[in-house]
Amino acid sequence: MKEIRNYQGTQIQLQSKQQIELTEQLTQIEQASQRVNQAFQKTLKDLNSNKETNKEQLVATLKDAQNHFNEQTKTVNQRTIAELQKINSVQQDNNATLKALNDSLNQTVQKTMDQVANRLSTEIDRTHKNMSWYEIKNYLYAVIPTGLLSGLVFWLLTHFFA
Repeated sequence: MKEIRNYQGTQIQLQSKQQIELTEQLTQIEQASQRVNQAFQKTLKDLNSNKETNKEQLVATLKDAQNHFNEQTKTVNQRTIAELQKINSVQQDNNATLKALNDSLNQTVQKTMDQVANRLSTEIDRTHKNMSWYEIKNYLYAVIPTGLLSGLVFWLLTHFFA
């Protein structure tokens, strides 16, 4: 039971850590999205103010913003996949640990039940032997004096009246 409680505490800590890491990744995604959105808004303002003069510069700014967004998204996706793989690996390890604990607990319970059954069987056998000896002893206590008394009576009868 102590191992199961320790296991549960470890699981709670792992889940908290993973939740924090996922929250940090979501924050990074939000920041990258905000940067890209700001770059697009800046580009739109520049387009409105400078129709043809800075067209190449605006295209370069848009491409740069798109590349930055793609890089950030790719990085966060890779981290998320890595974290999910870690979670999956830890979960498989935890399942194996739980199975081992379950098997160990089942074996312990089975051994205990076998010991109880053996002890109970021994006690029943001993009680049965005691009861048998007790019955034999009582029978002898009843039969021997009665037999002696009967024999004495018959001897007396035959001795004095025969």
